[in-house]
Amino acid sequence: MIGSSASAKAGQRAKDGLKNETPTPLTVWRHRLRGWWRQLPDKLLRKASLSELVEAQVHARTEALMRQANYDALTHLPNRHYFTTTLEQSIQQAEQTGKPFALLFLDLDGFKPVNDTYGHGAGDELLRLVAGRLTASVREEDFVARLGGDEFVILLRNGVDDEVIETICKRLIHEVSRPYWVEGVAVQVSTSVGVAEFPADGKTAGLLMEHADQALYVAKHRGRKQFCFYRDVSTLPNVASDQLQARFEVDAEHQKFTPFFRPVVAMNSQAILGVRMNVRWEGAPPGHVWYEDWQTLLARSQWGLSMGLWMVEMAAWQLAQWQEDAWACYVPLDQALLLQEDVAMLLVQRVSDHGISPEQLILSVDTDVIHKLDQRAVQVLADLKAAGFCIAVHGFGHKALEPTLFAQLDIDQLIIRWPEVQTLANAEAKRLRWLVGLIQWGHALGADVLVSDVDDDAMLSRLHALGVDAVEGAAVQDYVSGEAMGRYLSACA
Repeated sequence: MIGSSASAKAGQRAKDGLKNETPTPLTVWRHRLRGWWRQLPDKLLRKASLSELVEAQVHARTEALMRQANYDALTHLPNRHYFTTTLEQSIQQAEQTGKPFALLFLDLDGFKPVNDTYGHGAGDELLRLVAGRLTASVREEDFVARLGGDEFVILLRNGVDDEVIETICKRLIHEVSRPYWVEGVAVQVSTSVGVAEFPADGKTAGLLMEHADQALYVAKHRGRKQFCFYRDVSTLPNVASDQLQARFEVDAEHQKFTPFFRPVVAMNSQAILGVRMNVRWEGAPPGHVWYEDWQTLLARSQWGLSMGLWMVEMAAWQLAQWQEDAWACYVPLDQALLLQEDVAMLLVQRVSDHGISPEQLILSVDTDVIHKLDQRAVQVLADLKAAGFCIAVHGFGHKALEPTLFAQLDIDQLIIRWPEVQTLANAEAKRLRWLVGLIQWGHALGADVLVSDVDDDAMLSRLHALGVDAVEGAAVQDYVSGEAMGRYLSACA
């Protein structure tokens, strides 16, 4: 607009000048040159403004693309790509300065129920609020990023010691676990934290991430609102070292696993209700002999699905060999099976091939697996129940429980391991009070209560007095082979 106005005025002056003299080619060109000369500053200014505008637009577009590539659109925290780059840079800097740093890996306990109950909008808002609390809970020099879903990572930089790490972990757990107000509803989640330190726990980004993830797994296994250092992982029997994992993989490939059985007895009538199948790892190191001991190794291996199917089919095959339609077999339901599509149809076909009905199998699933898979576990267990299988849940006694989650389950039996109850308290009276509470809770859910792994004869009568429905363990009969169990069942028939 400015250039057009100046040009019009210059043209008008040229026309006015021509009116006072005889127009010739020379005078016309002289007046035109005067007009162009007067317009020159405006043209130069306009050209400079357009150049600056284009440059600003290019700069803004570049910044937008860079932010899109490096930041999470939902929480505005650095994303996985930016975090990976920063972690690599932190390793290089630490190698030069000699200052250690720590990597925290955390996720949210109870996020999925909020997301499923109140919708994805509420879930997104909750993640934004959590991101704000995480950022406010660390130091200015620390680095907070979102990997995706409800997983976050934090780099504690510029040199840290155990006291600083523990203080920040406790603060993170406290702040994240406070209630939230989301879309007019009060909701609550919690967090667990796994800690890996550089250079003690790894000198590469991949190794630090893997070890922090393993520490997080242990923290969640201990219960909610916990943190764990990776250096403590190796002292726990349920988490594998690399060497133990490799040994398990080799033995799984060569099928060095054998099923064993022992009877489950009704407390009131002493009648045999069925048998419990457990799987022994032949040649296993101490503390990793039975399925519950190497379940974690299986989850980290490539053999989860094949081993899970093999255990179910082995139980069905053994029932067919015994030819006892009145008894059922308890068999572990591995996590890998719960992740398969149409698993109910798959298992029905596998057991039917052996002439066994689904009602003869009691599929036992760990509470940790239900917590991890959340609504997925609820849906799959409902499908298995509808297909005719009986459902039992074990792991009660020392692990974290989510009452609202378990209230959605339709289970037939609640299994309590007596050795786990014994670790709850030094005083026997306290252990028994806890056991009574679990028994009452199981009955409130409409399930029978089985106490497993009882090895003390004196406890049998006491468990009966507490209201336990069934019991199994060495106090009744130790594990034997399938053939020996067949003879035992025939003798008891």
